[in-house]
Amino acid sequence: MIIRDYRHDDMYHIHRIAALSLDQEYAPEMFDHFRSQWPSGQIVACGYDDVPVGFISSVMTDRSSARIMMFAVDPEHRSCGVGAKMLNAFRQKALMQGLRNIVLEVRVSNVAAISFYRKRGFVPCGILERFYTDGGDAMSMMAPAQLNI
Repeated sequence: MIIRDYRHDDMYHIHRIAALSLDQEYAPEMFDHFRSQWPSGQIVACGYDDVPVGFISSVMTDRSSARIMMFAVDPEHRSCGVGAKMLNAFRQKALMQGLRNIVLEVRVSNVAAISFYRKRGFVPCGILERFYTDGGDAMSMMAPAQLNI
């Protein structure tokens, strides 16, 4: 497993993973948009063939915090440690840039994702009613960027 920065030629693969994994629809150009805002906040996990099997797309919200906008792993590669490795790499990059906190939103009904984040130090910090385009609620979660939590 290789964790590396997102490249423009990853867009097709990332868009496919997002379509399979996330219940919101995103335009492929969204990934380049996030990259233009904060290049270091876009990472992919690849097999040895350099084809992405997961990604994290984020923005820097201020000088001390990052917000994960999208985080997904191809369904065929879940429960193999891909997400944990990506999150650890993302945290390390955030720390190296002086960030202290990471925030994200997750659908309140996504019990598996909430459990994943809790195991990695994220704590709930609020419910966002009707956050998703279908009217679904989200849970806001936050964790320190530091790895030794």
